[in-house]
Amino acid sequence: MKNRGIMFALLALVTSPVCAATFSGAPRILDGNTIEIDKTNVRLSGIEAPETDQICLDAKGRKWACGVAARDELIKHSNGRTWDCHTQRVDEYRRALGNCFVEGENVNVWMVRSGWALSAAPSHAVYELAASTAHAGLWSGAFIAPWDWPRRNKGTIIVGAWSVPIDAQEVLLGSVLLSEPPSPECLIPPSA
Repeated sequence: MKNRGIMFALLALVTSPVCAATFSGAPRILDGNTIEIDKTNVRLSGIEAPETDQICLDAKGRKWACGVAARDELIKHSNGRTWDCHTQRVDEYRRALGNCFVEGENVNVWMVRSGWALSAAPSHAVYELAASTAHAGLWSGAFIAPWDWPRRNKGTIIVGAWSVPIDAQEVLLGSVLLSEPPSPECLIPPSA
């Protein structure tokens, strides 16, 4: 019985409206899914945008800074307008998690629908399908899913346009492939 009371108390704490808040103002765009309004970092929930250090391949197989492009497209779309963000909770990095709106338009959905972010919520999956079908944003070429970028390795799957270049994995993993330890048979003679 005592455990049951603790469970209800924890559930009440996690779902408490104390974590819910509304922020309004012209944001400072930090990356494709994080903004700052009045010194509060807000993480757009339900989406994953590429990190600012992430690279992708364009339709011709050339590298481009897709993380920077996603951030810059969000800046252009924002165009200095006021955002209204409704947050539900805080993530492990102490960012408020929520949905943001510009003149009534859901920015989280706009990022996925425009191809600058992937869906991390079932409610956004239809927008991701539309973006991939239209070859919009990231979907114009090949890329590593943002959630795989930090831990990319030889087993990482490359996604994107219908025709992913044959060397996409080699190009996108680049330095990761080179960072593997040398063969133990390889001996470097001591310098004299």
